[in-house]
Amino acid sequence: MKNIQLVFIVVLFGIVAADITVNKEKRCSCPSFIKSECDKWYDCKWSETSCQEKECKDYTTEDKCSGDCQWKGGKCIDEKKECEDMPNEESCSNFAGCGWKDNKCIEFTQCSDFIVSKAERCNVLRGENDERCQAKGVSVTTLRQKHLVVATGFQCENKVYVNCSKFVTEATCKGEATATAKCQWKSDGKCYAFELKTCRDADGFNSMCDPKYCKKDGQQCVNRSCSDLTTQALCTSIPKIDNNKAILCKWGADNKCTNAIDTTHLNEQTCNDVTFGSYHWVTNTCQQCASNWILSIVSLIILVAFI
Repeated sequence: MKNIQLVFIVVLFGIVAADITVNKEKRCSCPSFIKSECDKWYDCKWSETSCQEKECKDYTTEDKCSGDCQWKGGKCIDEKKECEDMPNEESCSNFAGCGWKDNKCIEFTQCSDFIVSKAERCNVLRGENDERCQAKGVSVTTLRQKHLVVATGFQCENKVYVNCSKFVTEATCKGEATATAKCQWKSDGKCYAFELKTCRDADGFNSMCDPKYCKKDGQQCVNRSCSDLTTQALCTSIPKIDNNKAILCKWGADNKCTNAIDTTHLNEQTCNDVTFGSYHWVTNTCQQCASNWILSIVSLIILVAFI
């Protein structure tokens, strides 16, 4: 037990002293915000003395009326959109889990059930298990009218993936290997299924070292760091490849950008913006929202319990 407690203390100290990573998908809830923060978020509203979640009726434009709300009769109402609410093929194709069939929008069943007017609309069809579709070649179903052949659509079929290793030249090294990986030519003269999960994955792939997350260091592709940012205006955060996260940066008295280990450099104006809403301004300090902090502690306790 003493060993577990020691591990817990060491790990906890490491978290406190470590770089700050913020998750853009773990934004604070509206009630956590002060007024200046509340006004920045489209789904929050200030009501007399506190920030609250907006209701469907609070959205006055169709583009903001989403989620469990639906735009009907020129206003946003409390009614979740379903496939059957999509009025045409285009809107149906853009709505997850739906497909256009027999002039109506239905829940996705299987790729072969759908015939679309544009080949690319097969590509956006998705099943519950992320089943993907593609247009069946360039062929179309036809309808004969007055001895003329009229195209009525593109038949969809299950997505066909390629075996990248079969390609022996850079020119032919193309196509999708999986739902997330594509064929890319490597400097060793072979074709591989490539997916950028870490910067080092791009070693040997000439153009795949994504400058948004990574940088070239000789022949290697490595993570960008705050020190790569050379102006104070840009010294806010560095995005990470995984899970929509970012590392916070801090501009120092030496006019250099470094990784931040706390949020004391942030103020009421920058706290919420720089942390993508995952921190808020309270008691004159920039603090992580309680729900996010509790989640981190719970995760840590679970980790230690299994050591």
